[in-house]
Amino acid sequence: MADRVTTQTVVPAGPGDTEPALGDLFRQLAQDSATLVRQEMALAKAELRENVKSVARDTAKIAVGAVVAAVGALVMVLFLVLLLGDVVGEYWAGALIVGVLFVAIGGFLALGAMKRLKKDTLAPEQTLQTLKEDKQWLQSETKRVRRDLA
Repeated sequence: MADRVTTQTVVPAGPGDTEPALGDLFRQLAQDSATLVRQEMALAKAELRENVKSVARDTAKIAVGAVVAAVGALVMVLFLVLLLGDVVGEYWAGALIVGVLFVAIGGFLALGAMKRLKKDTLAPEQTLQTLKEDKQWLQSETKRVRRDLA
């Protein structure tokens, strides 16, 4: 992968010429350019392959961490249910209190997100504005060129 373009000796065009012909130089330049592009593409592919492997490995670690954290959260919820059950005297009441608490928090978060989602638009507003400005600029430039030509 680390190999680079090596220059080759160009045979002179004529028997008495010491300078290579211009056509030979262009041909050599084209060959060297093609070789360089192929090598850069191979390097890019190798680097991309390595990056994808790294991202996949990190994504798997994140997934495992999320599952472990979710199990821990469930244990903490169970602890909260048992604690409230001991305080209230009935475990079903502790579970009910914790359940209502989680439903209220989840509902509050979901309603807030839905309100923001209704306000949001999928249209790329800045891009549309920029395109309008570009159109106006192009029209003014076209008018200026026509005026200059007339």
